Amino acid sequence: MTATAPGRPSSLYLQIKRARLWLPLLIVGVVLVHQLVLVPLGGPAWQFWFQLLFYSLLGPLATYLTLNWIAEEVRRREATQNELSRLFRELQASHALLGSIQKVTEQFASASDLDAVLNAAVRGITEVTGARGVAIFLGGSSLGMTRSLGLDPALLKSAAERDRALLRGEVPGDPSEARMMPEEAPEGFVLSLPLTWAGRLEGSIHAHFLEPPSSEQRESYSILAAEFSAAAEAVQSRTRDLLTLFEVDRSIRAEGNLERMLKTILAQTMARADATLGGVYLVDDNRLLHLAVAQGVGLPPTALLRLGEGFVGRAAERREPCVVRRLSDEDRVVGGGLLAAAGSAISLPLTSEEGLLGVIVLAHQRPAHFDESILPFLNLLAGQVSLAVRNARAYLQSEELAIAEERARIAREIHDGIAQSLAFIALKLDLITRLLESDQDKARTELTQAKAAIRETIKEVRRSIFALRPIDLERYGFVETIRRYCHDYGQQNDIRVHVDVKATPQLSPKSEAVLFRIFQEAMNNVAKHAQARQVWVTVGRSDSGQSFVCVEDNGRGFDPAVVSDRVTTAGGLGLRQMRERLQGRGGRFELRSARDEGTRIYASMPE
Repeated sequence: MTATAPGRPSSLYLQIKRARLWLPLLIVGVVLVHQLVLVPLGGPAWQFWFQLLFYSLLGPLATYLTLNWIAEEVRRREATQNELSRLFRELQASHALLGSIQKVTEQFASASDLDAVLNAAVRGITEVTGARGVAIFLGGSSLGMTRSLGLDPALLKSAAERDRALLRGEVPGDPSEARMMPEEAPEGFVLSLPLTWAGRLEGSIHAHFLEPPSSEQRESYSILAAEFSAAAEAVQSRTRDLLTLFEVDRSIRAEGNLERMLKTILAQTMARADATLGGVYLVDDNRLLHLAVAQGVGLPPTALLRLGEGFVGRAAERREPCVVRRLSDEDRVVGGGLLAAAGSAISLPLTSEEGLLGVIVLAHQRPAHFDESILPFLNLLAGQVSLAVRNARAYLQSEELAIAEERARIAREIHDGIAQSLAFIALKLDLITRLLESDQDKARTELTQAKAAIRETIKEVRRSIFALRPIDLERYGFVETIRRYCHDYGQQNDIRVHVDVKATPQLSPKSEAVLFRIFQEAMNNVAKHAQARQVWVTVGRSDSGQSFVCVEDNGRGFDPAVVSDRVTTAGGLGLRQMRERLQGRGGRFELRSARDEGTRIYASMPE
């Protein structure tokens, strides 16, 4: 037999089973008492009527008591079964509600942007809560986004007024409680909740009902509103991350100056991390950290730190990003002036395969301002900045090398061209001086040749000056600079130039400078070697997404295999150098030429 837990009623089966034992004994006992005790007390008449009364009452009474007892137990069992059925139905309803809520939250999680989250929210909340309509307002961060479903213009206007009241803090009491609208208005009942992201009020959500919402409706509304707020905040955060990455990448591509580029990237990173102070330290040749750029404070004149010194030095030495929720007094003092007023800070080391490049420091006056959850994204940004710093330094080194090479080429051209021409003219003048006394006719002939040599030398000097003059691409733009150059080029060299602009190139300043330099060298080659009368210049964009310049002349042409690596003009580039410069930036260089058939040079760069 199964034992019954203390305090718990035994089952009906067990009670009836036990009653089979004691109920017959009880009846036998009552009969014995009647026969042996009560019957002998009276006479024959008494015995007859007493037995009749006793047996006529005993059976029905026993039956009544037994059935009544069984009925009470059955009633209790039915009540228990009904309660279990009710609880089961509630469990089923709760399970269905949770399933509906889960389905809506999955839609939140799979939404690709904030617009999709808003659409899923108004549909899901309306379906799950059975609301007449739902309105969501997001505008605390100037988003200006509104979504509604099932609300007529009057209800939507009412929801907008309540949203403005919530944002101004004019709604008394708990705004999450249901509030019946004024009796004279037909709106019914409304549930409203403010939407807060990172402690900031960003908007509100409102659900309208024809009848007072039940506790289940309130609970499901509260859950979905909280899930929507979290999902919308996450999507907005992802969007901000992508925009920041895009802006940083665009800054890296557009800016050639390292200092200006770092200032722009630092401002973008500070905005994403909500920092009020920031700086970029770079490692110099002496392994010292110097503050290259700063925001929020003035740039200290002697902001130099050693590796391992202070918060910045330790971050550089460890080469791992970290968040310090409370800066010590020592860290503020050793921070080189940047951290003097900071309460919390983030360090983001800049590294490459060659080693440490520097450290980005973000700070805020308030302690415990930064959360470690933002570190992965900021570290990704730091990787982009590291690549930009490394490329900028490599570009600077290549520019310095190019300047040195150009100086050597100019010196060689002057030595081989202008210097020799001047030496030749000097010899001619010496000869003319000697001939003036002995043979004046020959002297006049030599003087004519000397004049021609001087004019040719002057022409060569002007051509070299024209080739080396600075070009203001930033002022006029790529296409207009080419037009101006071609106009001056035609007058300078007595060559007719045709310019055809099929499309305006979309290049970064760096790429524009490289492509224009290739174009300039191609034009110089025409002036010096081609003996052409006409040049055709075409500017446009190819189907593959590259901007191009094509220079074609009707000159004498040449064999590319013979002169492919020849330096062509003062400070100029050989054809191989042209090709290497373009291919190093993902561009294309094509040369087509033959003797007496002119020359065509095609140069393109990716946008």
